[in-house]
Amino acid sequence: MKSKHMNVFSLIVAGALALVTMQPAQAQDIATVAATEVAQYGPHPGVDPVPDDKGRLPFLPHADLSMPSDTGVTDKGWVWVVDGGNHQLVLFDKQGRRQAVLGGPGKDEGQFQGPVGMDLGPKGELYVADRGNNRIQVFDSKLRFSGAIAVKENGKVANPVDVAVGPRGKELFVTTSSHRVLVFDTKGKLLRAWGGEGSEDGQFKYPAGITVDGDGAVYVVDVINQRVQKFDAEGAFLAAYGTLGATPGNFFRPKGVAVDASGNIYVSDSYLGVIQVLSPTGEFLHALGEGGVPTRYETPVGMSVHQGRLYVTLMLPGKVSALEVAK
Repeated sequence: MKSKHMNVFSLIVAGALALVTMQPAQAQDIATVAATEVAQYGPHPGVDPVPDDKGRLPFLPHADLSMPSDTGVTDKGWVWVVDGGNHQLVLFDKQGRRQAVLGGPGKDEGQFQGPVGMDLGPKGELYVADRGNNRIQVFDSKLRFSGAIAVKENGKVANPVDVAVGPRGKELFVTTSSHRVLVFDTKGKLLRAWGGEGSEDGQFKYPAGITVDGDGAVYVVDVINQRVQKFDAEGAFLAAYGTLGATPGNFFRPKGVAVDASGNIYVSDSYLGVIQVLSPTGEFLHALGEGGVPTRYETPVGMSVHQGRLYVTLMLPGKVSALEVAK
């Protein structure tokens, strides 16, 4: 006999799928806003790899993106993509042409093992959550390695998932596999930490995306608790948005979060494929879509906002999509 929990779970899944497949007449209560793709970064014709005399395939830094997970945009509008499956980061210009590839698989300086998240500092510094190597790697604006921060607390290492730079560029906020947020200075000193595994306010079950707004408020995607939590810069709990559900303002598998200049909060749901927009106080405003029907993106994860555009990492298609969101 199926458990009660399984029946409830099945109903939620069915409702969630209905949310993204319903017809306009059925979705009249769901507010949507148009989002037009104006550029994409990632698709590449590639080359057929040639094995060496031992049958080994070479590492190709210009292969298609594999399982990209996050993105960030430079001051001049160039786009960084965390290409975790290839253990590298790729930089594209505005036209979508590859300009640089950083990394490759390994444990040495400048190499990665499954990088997941990233952020840019005020002077173009690049901070990368190098998950498999338990560190944040730091590169200057000329892509030179400038240091690594060991992600650990009380001597215990943790896998970093994402990293966000504070508004003054002096602090790094890191989500970790230990269900905590660790805050470091840019030299690697641990300043403070909060969280722990659980479902109460201020606790997490697998925190993922993190971002910091211009006022210093910290937003953390709490994946298994199906919510986004908001904190002040010291870690004091301020609010939680969403729960498990298929109705507007709730989530199934939230992964990415971004905040625009007006304080609106964008949340990607990697399972449903829906991107919702919340007000600065957490109320549901609309989903990206048209005619009351949310657009279903393919596994949207990390996001970034730059000069009014929303940049969305789509994991399975292996690209970043730049969207103009209607006002």
